[in-house]
This record gives sequence, C-alpha cells and structure tokens, in this order.
Amino acid sequence: MDKTDVVCLSEGFDLKTLHEASFAAHAPHLRLLNPEDVRDPAAIRFALAHDPAPDAFDRFPGLALSCTWGAGVDGLMLHPGLPRRLAIKRMTDPGQARMMAAFAAYYVTGWHRRMFDYPALQAQRMWEPVNWTLPADFPVGILGYGKMGSAIARALAAMGYPVTAWASRGRPAPDARVVAGEEGLDRVLRESAALVNVLPLTPETDSLLNAGAFARMRDDVILIQIGRGEHIVEADLLAALDAGRPALAALDVARTEPLPPDSPLWTHPRILLTPHVASTASDASVARSVAEGIAAVLAGEVPDGIVDRTRGY
Repeated sequence: MDKTDVVCLSEGFDLKTLHEASFAAHAPHLRLLNPEDVRDPAAIRFALAHDPAPDAFDRFPGLALSCTWGAGVDGLMLHPGLPRRLAIKRMTDPGQARMMAAFAAYYVTGWHRRMFDYPALQAQRMWEPVNWTLPADFPVGILGYGKMGSAIARALAAMGYPVTAWASRGRPAPDARVVAGEEGLDRVLRESAALVNVLPLTPETDSLLNAGAFARMRDDVILIQIGRGEHIVEADLLAALDAGRPALAALDVARTEPLPPDSPLWTHPRILLTPHVASTASDASVARSVAEGIAAVLAGEVPDGIVDRTRGY
C-alpha cells in the first residue's frame, strides 16, 4: 500500500522523531518527512506544523491541509508566510478536553471548599472545618465555550455548580447558560465565584483580562487562566491582586514561556503557577487526528476541527 507523505514543519521541535513511532502504530499509511527529506516539494499536500519557520510553507505550494500539534492555533494563524488557501486543522482529542476539565475542576472545587486552607490548619493541629457551602451556591463562569469550555461546563454541572459561559454567540446548551456580547461578559465577570478562561487568542480577546475586567470581578473570586498568556495584562493583574480583586489567580500560561526568572509572577502570594500543563494530546491522539483529517480531505470532505480563518479559531 502506498503511503501518504506528511511534511513536519517546526523550528523548535523535531516532530518526525517525536511522533514517528506513534504514527507507525496508529497511522501506518502516513509517512512523516522532514523538509530536507522531501524529493518533490510540489507533490506534498499535507503538513504537521508547530511553530514553523517564517519561510516553512514556501517550498510546498501544493499543501492542502496543515494539522496542528495542539488545540491552540493562534501561533499558526499569525504566521507571516501562511498561505491564504491553506486549510488549518486543530487537534481534536476528547481526552485532551477531559484533562482540561479535570484541571479546571481541581481549582474550582479546591477554592470553593477552601481545601487550600487545610495544610495550614494541619500544621497548627487544628481540627476545624472551613466551608460547607453547597455547589449550587457557588457560581462558575467560563470564558469560551468551544470543545474545552463545554467539557469544563459538563464536568462542573455534573457536580452541581451553576455555570455561565461567555461565547461569541448566546445559545441553548445542556450544561451552561451561554451568553454573549458586552452585557454577557459583564454578567460573567460580576457574578462568578470562580472564573475559568479558555478563550482562543484573537485580536478581540488579546488583553481582554485587564484592569477594567478585574475591577468588575468579585473580591472572593479565583481566576483560573488556562487560555493564552496574551489574554492577561500581567501588570494589571498584579495590581488587582494587591488590591484584593481577584482573590487568587491560578496561572497555567504566561505571555513569555518559559516564565523568566525575574518575573514577579513567581513570588506573588496570591498566584499559583503551573508550567502550561493543563492538558496535552497523547501521541496516539495526534496520529489519529492527523489521519482523520487527511482521510476527510482525500474523500472530498471537510475535516473535523477546521479553523474558520475569518474568526481566527
């Protein structure tokens, strides 16, 4: 059986070495190639891309589909050499969404039940319950209601939390009240006792979480930031935390990653940091997602996870 070639385009990662074994196991009909190994660049129709070089696409004029390594596509959408005709497919992996939901639920339930207070009480040998508030009395807001946001809403609603999600359009949803527009954003910012950000990065969402947004939040809210670092104006966040609103920020992403050693985010007492670990796709899922996308294109169909170039996600 002839194999379909997939060129790996990345400036910082050896995608072929990272994924060759998983493709052999889960998509053996696909062959990963580094650009220098391609004999006929014009014949290449498919790519696996992550942080490609500025001229990465120039040698492959016949590309029809570029698959991303992860769920985020903002870096690729801002690529200066991205051909306008090229279809972009984001990673589609239900397991990745479930990981993200579990990560968010950890902070929501931990803050709601004040679980983070108990280590200090244990150190003092104090047998003292802190909080018996029911989930129904702890409203959760989600910024973004795509695959990640809806998975988070589903997990939290199953535990009894009332969930309001802000999205590009209001619509009926089984696990959340979905609102839109400036009025909807204002509602989510003002009402939420826990606020989870999983928005895509677009010109409209860049720096959305700024001084004005923080001023509208409750003074007892936890901000759970698992979208993109560019969503937050970090200087505004530090000032807002010092002023007591939000009460706590759990940051899994930053504008500069890895976080520089001299960043004040490291040492602020109201910030909990993790190094971009909220979720990841398994190697098997990457292979399957790419294979499904290529199969759809070859069948003349639109793959799942295709990015709307006009919206940027």
